[in-house]
Amino acid sequence: MRSGEVKRRTNETDISVKLVLDGTGKAEISSGVGFFDHMLDLFARHSLIDTTVMVKGDTHIDDHHSVEDAGIALGEALKAALGDKKGIRRYADVHLPMDETLTRVAVDVSGRPFLVFRTEFKAQKIGSFDTELVREFFQAFAMNAGITLHVETLYGDNAHHIAESCFKGLARALRQALEVDPREGGRVPSTKGAL
Repeated sequence: MRSGEVKRRTNETDISVKLVLDGTGKAEISSGVGFFDHMLDLFARHSLIDTTVMVKGDTHIDDHHSVEDAGIALGEALKAALGDKKGIRRYADVHLPMDETLTRVAVDVSGRPFLVFRTEFKAQKIGSFDTELVREFFQAFAMNAGITLHVETLYGDNAHHIAESCFKGLARALRQALEVDPREGGRVPSTKGAL
């Protein structure tokens, strides 16, 4: 079973994360940030990655540290769960519609961290959640997972729909990219022989 577990403690956050890549989308999420919990819950459901995220953070200041540090820990857990990446499909992309919004997400599970994030929000807040934290999460996740990640919202108006399309797009793209390809025969999907 491909799984990864990370515990991360700083002066700002205390985080415990567990991912089971070949799961059913079970989620146990408590970040102290309601909208972010919703995004992680739908990430688990649409990726079929069993996801446990427990965060105690300095939300009395704001939500930034909790969201960013959760992204770091989730990225580290994904990297640990993947091991040598033998047999995975590696690449995937998806166009994810959410009502009036359409977001394209493409991923390369390459071992080379990079983020291109071309998504703009017309509102600064979704409830009490700062929309700029969506990019902060994706940046932290991609860098620590060691993946190349492109996220671009082609069009959309509602900030909730835009954020949701980004997280669901990531989930669906990872679901494909992390899937074991029987044609690979357990090989690393690279001419280098390693990712």
